[in-house]
Amino acid sequence: MSRELVSCAVEVALALALNVVATSVGARDAPSPPRRPAVQTAPLPEAKPSVVDEAPRGETESAEDCMAKLRAAGVAFGPAEAPAGALDGCAIEAPVRLLSVTVGVRRVALNAKPLLACGFALQFSDYVKNLLAPLGAGTIGASLVAIDTGSGYECRGRNRDNGGKLSAHAKGLALDIAGFDFSNGRTVGVDAQPDPQSTAYVKTLRRAACGWFTTVLGPGSDPYHASHLHFDIARHGSNDDYRICQ
Repeated sequence: MSRELVSCAVEVALALALNVVATSVGARDAPSPPRRPAVQTAPLPEAKPSVVDEAPRGETESAEDCMAKLRAAGVAFGPAEAPAGALDGCAIEAPVRLLSVTVGVRRVALNAKPLLACGFALQFSDYVKNLLAPLGAGTIGASLVAIDTGSGYECRGRNRDNGGKLSAHAKGLALDIAGFDFSNGRTVGVDAQPDPQSTAYVKTLRRAACGWFTTVLGPGSDPYHASHLHFDIARHGSNDDYRICQ
């Protein structure tokens, strides 16, 4: 992912955050999120994205180098082993169990301690530090303290159809998110938000995620993602620039 694309995503996300704080009091509906970064998109067949290749980014980087980058970024992770899977092709390159991401002086906990490929853990932790946490401070007015996620790695086919192509979860390149906990006691769910600020937060983080991930799915995409957001870095086509964002 280019630095320009990340910078663009952060700028539009924080711009919306400031707008929400100024205008959302008493509003019934949160303002529409800004136009997402200019990336290629394509129509998605119902419930089954057409992914040509699932090779991870940075696949030539050593596990030691990747883990050193995690430590330098203030990411806490535990040792992990690639579990055996019942389906051919299930494997994780440089597996880690993600525990928390340090943002400023506060740690943002990953409640489920998801098992991920190191490259994806690095990408996701950057998203937490540079988008989720500062956007939460701007829209919710509190610090992000925890993220409710799925398990990360699962040896299975897409949409749990083991007769089809492997899911990005089967390579530790995907993570599902159900909600967010803040220091003021507020919990913001992906499938339901209690107020305009929370709605704006979820809409904006979803749009801006296209700057970090190659696939972004959630409520409204298809029945399989009605209650959570799905992020992955599986490669679509021959390069890392193509996005499926729904």
